[in-house]
Amino acid sequence: MSVSYIPAATKYILWGKAAGRCQYRGCNKPLFVDALTRSEFNQAYIAHIVADVPGGPRGDAVRSELLKNDIANLMLMCDEHHRLIDKKDVAGHPETLLLQMKKEHEDRIEKVASINPNMHSHIVTYKANVGLHTPVISYESVREFLLPSHYPAQSQAIDLSLSNSPQRDKDPSFWATELENLESQFNEQLRPKFRKGEINHLSVFGFAPMPLLIKLGTLINDIQQAEIHQPVRDPKTWNLNDDATETKYEVVEPTNMFPLVALNISLSATINNDRITSVLGSDCSIYTVTIDSPFNDFLRSKKQLQDFSMEIRKLLNYIKSKYNAQTPLHVFPTMPIATAIEFGRVWMPKADMPLLIYDENTANSGFFKALEITN
Repeated sequence: MSVSYIPAATKYILWGKAAGRCQYRGCNKPLFVDALTRSEFNQAYIAHIVADVPGGPRGDAVRSELLKNDIANLMLMCDEHHRLIDKKDVAGHPETLLLQMKKEHEDRIEKVASINPNMHSHIVTYKANVGLHTPVISYESVREFLLPSHYPAQSQAIDLSLSNSPQRDKDPSFWATELENLESQFNEQLRPKFRKGEINHLSVFGFAPMPLLIKLGTLINDIQQAEIHQPVRDPKTWNLNDDATETKYEVVEPTNMFPLVALNISLSATINNDRITSVLGSDCSIYTVTIDSPFNDFLRSKKQLQDFSMEIRKLLNYIKSKYNAQTPLHVFPTMPIATAIEFGRVWMPKADMPLLIYDENTANSGFFKALEITN
C-alpha cells in the first residue's frame, strides 16, 4: 500500500485516463458509484506498479523513489484488486503484467472517447445453417469490432435470424422458410426505422449460405450507409483492414451468345463451367468473375471489397446491355461473406436483371436453384 503523497493534479489525470474505472484486466468496475444503492462517492485506490518504497510490492532500491509520483507507474483500482496485487498475490502480478493491464485499459478508453458523437451504428446480425454448421453471432461477440470508427447505437443487435431452426440447406423447405423469415424480420425490425430516419449507419455481421446473404444485401441496398463486416480467420477478426491491398478482378466473357445467360463468381474457389452447364445445358453464355488463385480467405482489406463492388456493378450493367432488364441472370457464386452481401447491395431492383441464385451442397450433388430475386 502507498505511503507517499501523490499530487492532486496527478490523481486527476489518472482518473481521466482510467475513466474512473478499475484498471485491473477484466474488472472495469466504476469507482464513483455504489453498485447496490447507486450512491455516488469515491471508492478508488491508487496503486503503485513499482512500490514507492524499496521494501514494498515490486519495490526497487533506486526506481521506487524515482517512480513514486510518475503517472506511468500508477493504476486506478478497486479495493479488491488493490489488495490482490499488493498483498494476496504479489508474485502473480509482476511489473510487466501490470503495465500491460494499464496500457490496455487506457488505450481502450482513448478509443472510445475519441469517437465522433455522430458515429453511432446499429448492429445487424443474420445467420442461417450452413451445411451441418450452425453459426453463432451475438451482440457481445461483435460489438468491439465497431471501434474505433463507430460505437453501438443500442445495447442489443437487430437480429434477423430464424432462431433455433432445425432445417438444413439440403432440406426442400429450407430456402422458402429462411427467405420468408428474412423478409419478415427486415420489414418488421428495420424498414420502419429507415422510414422514420432513426438509423444513420448499419454494421452488418452475417453468416449464412450465399443466396441468403445476397438477398440480405438486396434488402439493405447501397442507399443505406453500412459497413459489411467479414469474418477473417487469421488473425481472427470481423474487420477488414484499411491498407491499400488491391486485387485484380478478372472478367471472362463467353465466346458465344445464347438466350440463356449465367454469371460464374469464382473468388473463394474455382467453379468450372461444366458444373454450370450440367445444370443449365450447354446452350448458355457464361460470364466469369475471378481472381488469380481463388481461395476462401483472400478478402483482407476494405479496398478489395470496394473494388469488387465497382467491378460487379459495371459487369451487371454490361450484361444487361447485351440482353435486357427482363432476362433472368443465373448466378453461381463462391465468394466471401462480405462480397456476397455487397453483390446484393449493388443490384438495383428497378433496373437490373432478375437473379436466379444457385447453391451447392454435397447432399444435392452439385448446384441447384435456391432463390429468385426479381425486380
